[in-house]
Amino acid sequence: MIVITGASEGLGRALAKMYKDAGKKVVNISRKECEYADVNICLSLREGSDVQEIAEAIDAIDGTLEAIVYNAAVASIQPFGEIEDSEITRLMSVNVNSQILLSSLLINRFRKDETDIMCVSSTLGTKGRKDWSVYAASKWAVRGLAQCLQDEFSGQANRVISFVPGGMASKNIENFNGQKLTDPENWMSVDDMAVFMKQILDLPKNMQVTEVVIDRKVPKQ
Repeated sequence: MIVITGASEGLGRALAKMYKDAGKKVVNISRKECEYADVNICLSLREGSDVQEIAEAIDAIDGTLEAIVYNAAVASIQPFGEIEDSEITRLMSVNVNSQILLSSLLINRFRKDETDIMCVSSTLGTKGRKDWSVYAASKWAVRGLAQCLQDEFSGQANRVISFVPGGMASKNIENFNGQKLTDPENWMSVDDMAVFMKQILDLPKNMQVTEVVIDRKVPKQ
């Protein structure tokens, strides 16, 4: 069983399709359903009570929990002087708090099933950028969580991967910007990224990719 947060669109959806095609049971955690998921848990990752319910639903599913991919995230652009407390709460709740809470609530299941954990950050979690402070801070925190989980499972079979992708051509970007990309050829493909994610998770259990950063390469004009 593979659990993916945010598998209703974008990168998560592409990964769900690949695992479905590979014959794995796929569980989607998102506010919307994913057509490739065998189980859809349509609850909000922003609310602590919903996260508790999500963890209970996952724990009730039979089968080995092979991997969980923390992919769901929301973005925001707010310059200093305009940053709002509600926006900090929104981003941190979805991007960081949900990963921490789910990991804590499912820790015994993770240990029993030797579950691999992939924490999806962003290249903005490796370098700051003007006006992206809240989002970048949340993605730095995701990388910090991955390091804590790596230490938590030190000496155990569980692998924890910090996966740090750059910009991809996805519906998520269009939703955020409110318009379609004018240069999609200069953005990475979610399908290519999903292939790479699955390749990492499919490696033998004695191989852990501790962290991988995938920068978007844009040729000079």
